Formats: sequence, C-alpha cells, structure tokens
Amino acid sequence: MLYHNVRVMAHYLRIVDAVTVGAVSAATWWLGTRVGAWPWQPTWEAMIVFSSLAVLAFMALGVRLRTYQAWRTQHILQELMALGEVLAYSVGIAAVGAQILTPGLPGGVYLAAIAGDAAALLGLRVGMRVLIRRLRRRGEDYRVWLVVGDNARSARLVKEILDHPHYGIHIDEVVDLPDRNVASSKEVPTRATLGGRVVPDVEAIRAIVASRVIDEVVVTLPLRSCYDAVGRILEVCREAGISVKLPPDTFADSESHSAISLVGGIPLVTRFTGPSNHAQLAAKRLIDVVGAGIGLLLLLPLLGAIAAAVKLTSRGPVFFRQTRVGLHGRRFQMVKFRSMIEGAAGLRETLASHNETDGTAFKIKADPRITGLGRVLRRFYLDEIPQLWNVLVGDMSLVGPRPLPPLEAEGKEWWQRRRLSVPAGITCSFQIKGHHQRLPFREWMRLDLAYIDNWSVGLDLRLLARTFTTVVRGTGW
Repeated sequence: MLYHNVRVMAHYLRIVDAVTVGAVSAATWWLGTRVGAWPWQPTWEAMIVFSSLAVLAFMALGVRLRTYQAWRTQHILQELMALGEVLAYSVGIAAVGAQILTPGLPGGVYLAAIAGDAAALLGLRVGMRVLIRRLRRRGEDYRVWLVVGDNARSARLVKEILDHPHYGIHIDEVVDLPDRNVASSKEVPTRATLGGRVVPDVEAIRAIVASRVIDEVVVTLPLRSCYDAVGRILEVCREAGISVKLPPDTFADSESHSAISLVGGIPLVTRFTGPSNHAQLAAKRLIDVVGAGIGLLLLLPLLGAIAAAVKLTSRGPVFFRQTRVGLHGRRFQMVKFRSMIEGAAGLRETLASHNETDGTAFKIKADPRITGLGRVLRRFYLDEIPQLWNVLVGDMSLVGPRPLPPLEAEGKEWWQRRRLSVPAGITCSFQIKGHHQRLPFREWMRLDLAYIDNWSVGLDLRLLARTFTTVVRGTGW
C-alpha cells in the first residue's frame, strides 16, 4: 500500500504550485517579448520581482486561506475554486508590489500571467486527480477507517464511501456499544446492511486499534447518551496517535445544518436552520438590491400618482408606517401606502369579532376602515410598492415570509418562530397560494416553513413570476 502523510504532501504540493505560478509568470513575460505582445520591452528586474512576489504571496495565502487541506473526499470544483481564490489574491499582491518596487511591466503581463497560471494549475490538478484515482482503483493510497456507532449517521457515511471508491477510504469495520436504547431513540439501526457488531466496551475498541491497521477512527455515537464513552475513545486514540473524526451533527436533528466556525482561535460547531448555500444567498441579496432599485426608478411616476391620490381622497398621511418583526426578531418600520382611514389602528378592538383569520393574525375582507381607493390599492397590491425601499435598505427581501406586527408575531406557537430565520419578504407562497383562499393561520405558517426548507434562487424567481400574475389578476384582499 502506498501511504502518504497528508500534511507533508500538502506542504510539498503548496511548494509545487507556488513554483509553477512563478515559472509561468516569468514565461509569460518571455513569450510576450518573443511575439512582440508588449508595447514596450519590460526589464528582467521587474519580471523577477513580480514572479518572486507571486511565489511568496501564494505560499503565504495558501496557508492563511487553508487551501491545502485534504481534498480526498470533495469535488474537484471545490478545490479549483479555493485555488483560484489564492491565485487571484497572490497575483494581485505581486502586481501592486512590482509596480511600486520596479515599475516597468505592462498591464497585459499581469492578465496574461493570471490566465497562464490558472491554466497550468488546472492542468496540474486534473492530472493529479486522474493519477490518484488510478492508484486508488489498484488498492493504493487509501486510508483505513474504523467506524464506532451503528446508526443513521454511520449508514449515510458508509454509503457515501462505498458509492465513491475514488475517495480511497476502506471501512475496516463498523462497531457499536451495547445498551444505548436505540429502539427508543430517533436512530435507525443498520447492522444488517453494514455488517456491524456490538463490542462490550471501549477496551474492545482499544484491542481493535492495537491489532489492526487503522488510520482514523470515526465516532458517530450520540453525544448525549455516550458522553463518557466518547471521551474514553478520544483518550484511547490520542494514546495510540490515531486521529478521530466526529460529525458536527452529534446531536441528531434532520432539520438543522452544521458548520465549523472560529472565534479568534477557538473552533466552534454552529447548528443552524434555513438556507446554507452562501453563493445563492449572495445572489438573492443581489437580486433584491437590483430588483428594488430598478423597481423604484421605473415605478416612480406611479408612486407619485398614488401618493397624490391618497392625499386627495382621504385625511391622513400618504404613507402608513408600522413596526414589524423581521429576521430573528429584529423590529423595523415597514412602509406602505395608507389604505385605511386615519386612526384605523384604534378601531381594531371594536372589530375583533369580525376577524376572518384564526391564530394571532387579523384580517377582514370587508374591513370598514379601508378607504375606497384603499380597496383598489389592496386588490392589485399597489399599497405594497413602497416596501421596495425596505428591501433596498436590507430590512426585507423581495421574497420571504410576510412580516407580522409584534403582537401577532409574539402570539404564535413556538414551532412557528422558525419563519424568522430568513429575512421577511414582500411576497411568498402565502401571497400566491393562500391569500385569496383564506387559509387557516397554521397553514399559512406551514407554507412559510416549507418555503424556508425548500428555498433556492430558482424558487424565488418562480414566486416572483407568479406574484406578477396574481397582481395582474387583482386577487388581493
């Protein structure tokens, strides 16, 4: 078996990558001078400074950004994206440094260098992946794992490894500890599938580690019921010099996600619900800013016309501002065109018996407080347009659970509070599916939670498209 120390290999690979970056950067200058690509002849000194700075920056940033971790079990695109980030920063730093120390390189040299470096590193990584996968198919360059804990977590883990032999991981055995009361827990026993066995105690695990080749021990035991046993396993492995892996979802919860974060130098496991794709979340915010900004500009004449109509048809301010509850309970001032008579809030108690919505929400279709113009605005959702400002400043999103007033938000059942784990929105599933159907309050909340659990940028775009159809049809309250 071909066995490598991962940290040593990562160090060598970082050196190879950095030298490649420097060499390709220098080659870019040399080739450019041969074909006359540069408007003037750059000096050797400038190129040496640029290449040297690129190598040093790449070496330092590769460590700082933790690029050279074990990519054995991750997709090559993830590795290439991390590598591309280091490359972009290092070439940028080298370009600035070269211009300060020895100016003389045309801007085109930097662009050509980063393009050549990217191509070289891409070829190097793809070639390495092909070579390593061939070695692993031949049974070389593999790691041996002992899995402790026979449950749903270990089942998912083992299936993932068996489905991807190119990971180069062999499962030596799956063992479990006795008397864990699996039948009364949420765990799913999988011994029939994995061929696991129950060992009497942690000493039996020590005997396995002592008598076999074990590179790593993976512990999937539930921490709450096996705290002492997990501690002893960690001690056994520390004494044997064997690394241990613990899944971040030690407390089983299928509706939560996990992430490793650092507070200073202190690592913490973060458990969270809601969307976890940061690229899509960034895209959502970009859509919010661009969409709200363009919407306000295009609708400016309509905003002016509605404002004048509100002012001329009833007493009171043009805009209605109300405190609403947003992300994680943050309160903000939501703005709408006023669609009710002045002092409508004070009449709510007298109309409580006419409420057509259960739970803590308050809705009356034929609300006597609504003005004639207000009915038109509400029917076509025109009163909601000023909320584009709330979206632009970050209080809300174009799509998300509707923000409730504090009284209604605080009166919800506890399980419904998860709807506050994402920013509130102008439109959501309820606006399309349930608003005109008078769905019960609990179903409204369930629609919001279903949106959170299935969220994607594509879902937002579909809901926006359907909202446009709803507005055109005029099916608002």
